[in-house]
Amino acid sequence: MNSARLDKIAIIAITRNGVALARRLGQLFPGSRLYLPQKFVAAAETDVHAFPPPAKKVVEEAFACYRYLVLIMAVGAAVRLLASQIRDKHKDPGVVVVDEAGMFAVSLLSGHAGGANELAGKIASSLDARPVITTASDANRIMAVDLLGRELGWEIEEGSDVTMVSAALVNGEPVGIYQNAGERGWRRNGRLPANARTFASLKALNESDCRAALIITDRDLSNENRFPGPTVVYRPRSLVLGIGCNRDTDAGVIEEAVQHLFRQQGLSIKSISKIATIDVKKNEAGLLEFARKYHLPVDYHDSNSLSQVDFPSSPSASALKYVGTPSVCEAAAILSGGTLLLMPKTSYQGAVTIAAGRLSFEDELEKGRLFLIGIGPGDPEHMTLRARDAIHRSEAVVGYKTYIKLIEPLLTGKEVVATGMGDEVERARAAVSLAGQGKTAAVICSGDAGIYGMAGLVLEIIHGNCEKLDIEVIPGVPSMAAAAARLGAPLMTDFAVVSLSDYLVSWSAIERRLKLAAEGDFVIVIQNPRSKKRRHQLTRARDIIMQYRAPDTPAGIVSSAYRKEQQVVITDLKHLLDYEIDMNTTIIIGNSHTFSFDGFMVTPRGYQAKYNLGTGECR
Repeated sequence: MNSARLDKIAIIAITRNGVALARRLGQLFPGSRLYLPQKFVAAAETDVHAFPPPAKKVVEEAFACYRYLVLIMAVGAAVRLLASQIRDKHKDPGVVVVDEAGMFAVSLLSGHAGGANELAGKIASSLDARPVITTASDANRIMAVDLLGRELGWEIEEGSDVTMVSAALVNGEPVGIYQNAGERGWRRNGRLPANARTFASLKALNESDCRAALIITDRDLSNENRFPGPTVVYRPRSLVLGIGCNRDTDAGVIEEAVQHLFRQQGLSIKSISKIATIDVKKNEAGLLEFARKYHLPVDYHDSNSLSQVDFPSSPSASALKYVGTPSVCEAAAILSGGTLLLMPKTSYQGAVTIAAGRLSFEDELEKGRLFLIGIGPGDPEHMTLRARDAIHRSEAVVGYKTYIKLIEPLLTGKEVVATGMGDEVERARAAVSLAGQGKTAAVICSGDAGIYGMAGLVLEIIHGNCEKLDIEVIPGVPSMAAAAARLGAPLMTDFAVVSLSDYLVSWSAIERRLKLAAEGDFVIVIQNPRSKKRRHQLTRARDIIMQYRAPDTPAGIVSSAYRKEQQVVITDLKHLLDYEIDMNTTIIIGNSHTFSFDGFMVTPRGYQAKYNLGTGECR
């Protein structure tokens, strides 16, 4: 990708309906820039680039400036507008075409290298549309050779044959994989096909019948170690470069030293992750210039810390005399994580000493990835973009079968584990097991995963089993918030939430919580009010609350908020039990100040005591 491009999205539309969709996408993707025909743009809209038709010129300008283009038009029109601009998939921007009805998001150009495939997936999730991805690796759900190390900062070695190795993977030919450095987690999302085989040594790979090879190493590959067929070599960021140098050593000398000694030791400069040295070098101009040139962070260690390190070479009398430690480069490299020294202290022209250590990623091998996702009340429109994106990224999705049904359109091609009510522990263990196998798995819950959801149970199981997983809890709109929105504004002040399910909590504890909440004049949200087997609890709960609340206290009853079967009722505490209530119902009982009018239920926050709400003037 051309680094000079703006790292933003240009959204271009040409029709009235397309403009409406462009504005919607502009809100969903903050920081994007809208390009719209002049006749659809008001004079006051300074944040929109208005252009006179035709669109050819503005598309050409955006193509040269932006990292991503979203064209809201027919695919044929997009192809004609782009034809003269297309040059190289590694330099062209990623282009996604969306029809003006918002039904499809087509990855048209630079799907992998330009990120159009990923963007098409995000747009489709945002619009509840269908992503259209035609690159062979994605269509066959196997890893993209040119993307597997991108998020990790790996670099592909010049001369690598990405096209031929990708073709071998897609065509089912045997492809050998050898890795001796760097993170191993790429395999978790890499979707290794059956024709990919892993080898423990380069010798074994070279002697195999594989047609192509993928090699991940920080070592130089000399001619005798080279695989005879098409090869992609990835350089992981796996080395720590320990450096010691004389004062005022020129950056050119440091660079020359690193290049010379790395060639000598058979290491790749592209695999350097960071520099480590002593803190007295914080203002060493040559070292800082070298670090900037290669975009490397620098770890600084004090002399006391360095002197405590067990290093392999002989102590340096001059280092001890001038900076207070017998070792700089070796000790610094070891302290910064390069515990396996591949290159012990080596001096260059008496001005620079260098050591190289390899970072260990052994713990990362054991990790899988697990999303704990709240999908909101049920309507896909009320899911967060992050929730959609996490589901899109997941290989396996686990959830209660009713909730799985709600998001079925998002689960195409994924492994799905759906179980019934009461099988929460089974679901949690299934998800942990999937992630433990190195997969990216998701547990979905209605509402929010951390509010009466699965997040707590899953984390308890992980803690109990000492699992090492990459976990992200993704918030969703909780049922109480959805119910409150349908009722108006009943939760404007302090409120308490109580579940009436005594399956995991004793009924005596629930009664005590209800009593305290009612006595404290909290607005009370009741979850899980009644099931087929639990009938008396709600009656008892109402009786407890009525000891502290008037019979005409407003009460809202919301069932299946934002779903097709939704029902909303505003009544009072006295008549609460006159309505159909089940496990899909959330009840909100007002406090002593709550009132209802015209189908709304409102709990004042206290503004009326300070302001004249008719004029807004302060009393």
